[in-house]
Amino acid sequence: MAKIKVGISGCLGRMGQELTKQILNNKNFIFVGGFEHKSHPKIGKKISDVTDINSSSLITSNALSIFKKANVVIDFTTPQSTLSNVKLASATKTALVIGTTGISNAQKGKIKTLSKKTPILMSSNMSVGVNLLFDLVRQAASSLHADEYDIEIAETHHKHKVDAPSGTALSLGEYAAVGRKTKLDKTKVLDRTKNLKKRKSGDIGFSVTRGGEIAGEHTVSFISKDDRIDLYHKANNRSIFVSGALKAAVFISKKKSGFFDMSSLLKTK
Repeated sequence: MAKIKVGISGCLGRMGQELTKQILNNKNFIFVGGFEHKSHPKIGKKISDVTDINSSSLITSNALSIFKKANVVIDFTTPQSTLSNVKLASATKTALVIGTTGISNAQKGKIKTLSKKTPILMSSNMSVGVNLLFDLVRQAASSLHADEYDIEIAETHHKHKVDAPSGTALSLGEYAAVGRKTKLDKTKVLDRTKNLKKRKSGDIGFSVTRGGEIAGEHTVSFISKDDRIDLYHKANNRSIFVSGALKAAVFISKKKSGFFDMSSLLKTK
């Protein structure tokens, strides 16, 4: 396999640094550089001068230059930055892997439209295990009917995470809703403090915890008057997300155009 040239958006972020380390240590990839937003104080410095990463590559704000060099760009940033990157990807015909969370349905629609010009793989969670959990939740929701089983989704992340519920939790809710042949927007309950009334049959409830440096924990509970079934995933560290993103980079580098998710990758195994 020819080496894949990879660029990193948000290279100084938590995921950006982990991805850069793994790419530099993987013989199947070539790191062509990383970029940050124009106001970042480290622009123009060597990566090795501001992190523990052994790379003399300069941190740039010129995203276009990285897109032109790369076969694939990996993006774990913010919805606004991701939309800018998608436009660059479509202009340069560079494959893009998106792990950004908090992307709205309207923004997702724009990304899908631009994927007609370049291949894009987007997932709220790059972990292979979580993507298997998505399917298990769909199956369970289909079998455990709303008139018997209530669905509650609980998630816990590190204190630095700003979106809540997490993108993964919302995706779990979407898979549960699909299993019950409904829409998450009609059934989700994010806050029970504003409307003081009992739970409705078919509601999909969410609860959020933020603290410490927890990489990510998600539980989907199916609760009846007689029993409770919990489907649970715990990320011990970010390595599973990095590994999944690199697998996604290999997968998407072989595509000409189109919108894909991690389930597309899993189907090729």
